[in-house]
Amino acid sequence: MKITSIKKINKTQCRYDLHVDDRSCYFANDILIHNTDGQNLMLSYDIKTHSARAARNKGNVKSGGLDAKGLADKFGGRGPLEHAFNDAFSAFEEAIQKMKPEEQMEIFGPNVNIYYNSEIQDPRTANVINYDVKTLTIHRVGHHEYNRETGDKTDRDVSVNARKLAVALERVQNERQLDQFRVEINAIRNLGALSDKKALESALRKLETTTNSEGISDNETIGDYMINRVSNMVEKRIVLSDEAAAELMKRIFKEPGSNIRKVLSLIPKEDTERLESVRSIVKDSGRILSAAISPIEEIVHDFSVEMLKGLHSAFVIDNDAEVVRLRQEVSRAIRAIESSGSDEAMSILQRHMTKLKDVENISSAAEGFVFDYDNITYKFTGNFAPINQLLGLFKYGRGGVPALQKLEEDGTEGQRRIAIIPGAFKPPHRGHLEMVEHYAKISDEVIIMISPLARKTPSGKEIGFDISKAVWEIYLRDADLYEKVKVIRSPTNSPVLATYEFVENKTNSPDFAQPGDIIIPGCSTKGGDDSRFQSGFEKYAREGVQVANTTDCAFVAQGDAISAKDFRAALDQEDLLELEYFIPKTTEPRDVLTALGIEPPPHSLPLTMEMSAMAGGSVAGATTGPFGAYDKDEKIIEEVLNYLLNKGTRL
Repeated sequence: MKITSIKKINKTQCRYDLHVDDRSCYFANDILIHNTDGQNLMLSYDIKTHSARAARNKGNVKSGGLDAKGLADKFGGRGPLEHAFNDAFSAFEEAIQKMKPEEQMEIFGPNVNIYYNSEIQDPRTANVINYDVKTLTIHRVGHHEYNRETGDKTDRDVSVNARKLAVALERVQNERQLDQFRVEINAIRNLGALSDKKALESALRKLETTTNSEGISDNETIGDYMINRVSNMVEKRIVLSDEAAAELMKRIFKEPGSNIRKVLSLIPKEDTERLESVRSIVKDSGRILSAAISPIEEIVHDFSVEMLKGLHSAFVIDNDAEVVRLRQEVSRAIRAIESSGSDEAMSILQRHMTKLKDVENISSAAEGFVFDYDNITYKFTGNFAPINQLLGLFKYGRGGVPALQKLEEDGTEGQRRIAIIPGAFKPPHRGHLEMVEHYAKISDEVIIMISPLARKTPSGKEIGFDISKAVWEIYLRDADLYEKVKVIRSPTNSPVLATYEFVENKTNSPDFAQPGDIIIPGCSTKGGDDSRFQSGFEKYAREGVQVANTTDCAFVAQGDAISAKDFRAALDQEDLLELEYFIPKTTEPRDVLTALGIEPPPHSLPLTMEMSAMAGGSVAGATTGPFGAYDKDEKIIEEVLNYLLNKGTRL
């Protein structure tokens, strides 16, 4: 029996009422807005008191918004979140106060009437994506005028006001100091066309097949599709009269005024089996709707993933490295879920892996994009949605599933995640520090192991353990990593052998691996270091010590490789400008020369300037490995050691 009377459902109440036709997929070159992963806040300005106002609910709007003290009280005691909201709010207020009074009136209204949809990206309050720049982003959409008496939105279009805000913010932002919390309108970009039409053609073909299977044509809507699909699903579970079926469908779609009593009243009281089936269907209505829309969701999801490939976040400095970190975090979450023994957790994993398919499909550090089509705003998030769900389950838990990260951390008494980075470091350079920063993000502690072998500059200046350690301490101090990173002497010149001895800890050194520790061998993807480090460390780890997958955690170096040998040659020249290529931007070259016992030359140029044209601009890079440059003989020795150790032979 085909349920046709269900067409009486008011589809304006149905959240699936989106047109499915060829036009809806031809947006490859339309204007889009970069979507972000931060903390939301509605912002306005009171021209009478010359102060910014924030709102999170109707009550805030009716009271004229929260001022700086009100916002601070709301988020007081919440650590980084408190600081992020307060700093962003203060930056917004300072930016607006640079505008002319007539501009403020036009943008915000005479009585805190217009609120703007904004989001805070702050490295201190990272959710899924780790942003590098503190930014208060005013979105392109979601702004409204409010009735101060009721707290409700009015019907007024405030897009003109928003455009004036954008123009004014661009002007005043140039007047603010570069190191301040940025306040800006979300960037608009042209979404690049697909490299070929395969993804588009596949999406259109799948849409056509899916909608046709439910008897839906191109001039109908997703609402029509959902009604037909759900009615077909219900029909397979129960046979009802047209009137009872229509009432049941209204209840499933939660039409205003619908309830289960109306459905049950249309079924004979003695028909207990049907009555029980109706109760079961109503109870499962959420799962029924989810299953009904899932084919469309999967098609749109797969297409949006293709569109997001190569889209970089404007708020992440190193997008490629952030993609690697996201893959590592998701891999860790998947392993924890799989070993949790929870059926509920496994069900959640399976549902979201249907979309994600594989961690290698994580290809962008951008949450997604928002775009307008036919005056309707759409939001495509690609793989961000399943990533967010899996990491949320891992970090915070859900329903009857506790936080799996906490279980993992508490699983072994005294468990720590320790990254070890062995190498020569004669001396360490900015590529080395970038790798340490990478491992500091994914571990509780980083241990740098400096080999005892000294190296000399071309002029004969010797750089040994003490000098290397002194330079490291300067870098760590300036990068604010001093408390999380420890520098120790390596027991051997070989980085691989040093890692074996660290995890084995035959001498029970308090500086080396302890029972309960998870050890992350540090290596770079450049020069094949990650392949050299696939050496079966776990076979030699002392009891109770786990060794993380080296490849999953490897540091992805960017730009040209930096050579410690070239650094030593540059030290002999004592040229501050040349040294800036090798030294982190957070550190003054003079400090490094002093640590090396070299008298710095007189000032000739600002020490914080960017790399000169002779180096081709600012170059981000790492060594061919984490251990500095190797001589040919040392590489041969390293390969022999790896071969013997993999065969189970100890030296």
